[in-house]
Amino acid sequence: MQSSPNMTQEGDSLKGPRGLGLTAVHNCRDVGATVNQYFGKKTMKEGMLFRSGRLDHATPADIEILTSQTNLKSILDLRTKTERERVSTKNPNQSPVAAVPGAKVHHIPYLSDQFNKKALITRLPWYRLIQVIFCHLFGFKTTVVRLISTFALVPLGLKGIAYECLRWLKPEIKQTFAILSEESNYPALIHCTQGKDRTGLATLLVLLTILGEGDEEIKAIDHDYMLSNDGLKGVREEMLKEMIPLGYTEESGFADAQEEWVESVVGYIEDDGGIEKYLTSAQVTAEQIKKIRNCLLVNPS
Repeated sequence: MQSSPNMTQEGDSLKGPRGLGLTAVHNCRDVGATVNQYFGKKTMKEGMLFRSGRLDHATPADIEILTSQTNLKSILDLRTKTERERVSTKNPNQSPVAAVPGAKVHHIPYLSDQFNKKALITRLPWYRLIQVIFCHLFGFKTTVVRLISTFALVPLGLKGIAYECLRWLKPEIKQTFAILSEESNYPALIHCTQGKDRTGLATLLVLLTILGEGDEEIKAIDHDYMLSNDGLKGVREEMLKEMIPLGYTEESGFADAQEEWVESVVGYIEDDGGIEKYLTSAQVTAEQIKKIRNCLLVNPS
């Protein structure tokens, strides 16, 4: 799918209507502005829903932008506790996770224990499972992550992971929609480590819910997702240096937004009966969906 011809970029950060000019928070954009630019009209309210990579190394200037320009009320951090603990700080005196004044952080791990047990652990050969159990018991967390990444996540691929997320993360998706259904929680920002796949999945579900499942709407969602390749271009090599010791390879494609990823995820949802049926199975209510539409759409009716 082709991107909107109006897309612009300077340096490492997306500029124009989507980017905020942050220097140490990558892949950040205003989802509403991105969608509006694709359609060429005001479909979504801007300044309400943002997405990004991790905030851990946000500079004071970045925090000032996130505070004064976005007025964030909620931050949905989709990383696991292990990921948050593993982040090394560039400044020993810096807090591992930068705080944005006025914003409440909600930790919603999109690689939950349920997901690990049902989607990943069961895929390990018995001898790898024994290794994982041994390393877990003796506190070798990084080794556990590397084993699961190498022998479960990488073979699944990004599309396979998304499929398993849809199957096993319904409690987390329910929590995500519950937060986003409250007007007082806006403006909101969703992020994981890269702000690409888990953030992409959460954003896709929200956009599919409020925009609909038509061809143009899916293209708009794909446009937003694929912008991550621009948003992460400046830190791609650094990302690979972090990922390779954890069991990923450059050839596995985990450092990039993947062509046809959005179409595949939407296909999984359609095979399950469509977005409304899927959300019902995740115990997201019609009233919550209505509230989210009212919060994010210019004309929700």
